[in-house]
Amino acid sequence: MPGYFDLNNRLALVTGASRGLGLAMAEALAEVGATVILNGRDANTLKTATDRIRERGLKAETSAFDVTDLRATDAAIQSIVADHHRLDILIANAGTIHRAPLADWTSEAWDEVLATNLKACFFLAQQAAAPMRRQRHGRIIFITSIVGIWKKHRARLCRFKERTRRPHSLSCCRTW
Repeated sequence: MPGYFDLNNRLALVTGASRGLGLAMAEALAEVGATVILNGRDANTLKTATDRIRERGLKAETSAFDVTDLRATDAAIQSIVADHHRLDILIANAGTIHRAPLADWTSEAWDEVLATNLKACFFLAQQAAAPMRRQRHGRIIFITSIVGIWKKHRARLCRFKERTRRPHSLSCCRTW
């Protein structure tokens, strides 16, 4: 991605960055010059991920906290800003899914999903926005899954393909 944009002197916090898409996003930001702070709950897993980025000569740090713990989130943002005097980018990537039939969902499972995927994102953004407003610059990016949407539309698209008997219709629809 060199040449497209430059994030030198920018500080990015990526939640859910110990593996998967979060780690990939943290690596991509570091590759274009940002100092990235990887977040996750497990300090050891975060250290491994951060070391992977640092081994490439890129700038990365860790901030282990549970995004559903509002006090920990507040303390982490305050610590990041105190240490770096800024926060330019927040990628709210941490999320959870509860895979169970509707009849098997408990109130606790529902609360956990909402706490991680909705409430944590809102309050993390609220905390991150404060230093961004003072800087008069910042970006907050929310990452979400389209698994539920894809499953819903995939069935519809497959039915369309069967009705029309056009083998290309499903592959064309995948780009929507």
